[in-house]
Amino acid sequence: MPTLSPLPKSRIEALTDGIFAVAMTLLVLDLRLPEAPANPDRMVDALAALVPRVDDYAISFLVLCVFWMAHMALARLLHGVDRSFVWQNLLFLLFTTFVPPLTAFVDHNASRPEAALVYGFNLLAIIGLEAALWRRGLYRLAGLPRDEATTLWRVARRRGLFAGAVVATGIVLALVEIE
Repeated sequence: MPTLSPLPKSRIEALTDGIFAVAMTLLVLDLRLPEAPANPDRMVDALAALVPRVDDYAISFLVLCVFWMAHMALARLLHGVDRSFVWQNLLFLLFTTFVPPLTAFVDHNASRPEAALVYGFNLLAIIGLEAALWRRGLYRLAGLPRDEATTLWRVARRRGLFAGAVVATGIVLALVEIE
């Protein structure tokens, strides 16, 4: 059995919740409402110009919601955390904090394939790290019988592979759209 970290599971959950809350909040900072135009008839045009940015914001917000909910589901299963889990979680959170600036990067460089690639590969890294957390958590920290852990791991792995396929498809579609 792994040596549990002196850091309580509740502290990891609080840190994770806080980082997700900040990341979700930072997304909105790139949305700047237009100043009132001299001609009031132009206000609709000014607001319509925000639609692509709202789209990027909403997608990234939804993505962060999905990751946070999956992380919460895992945390409910764990009896404790060990040092390896803590470090994996911190790496997971590092890539999570890249979502807001990369969302702005994509928004400001919509015609550049590099922006779509960097954003997409960051999401793939988050998915991979989340899968590693699930595997470690289920087999080492949840106190589950091996067969039950294996069943849950298969479900988590299938969800991760599906999410990865969705992101990979999104990368390809973004690159095709940019071309």
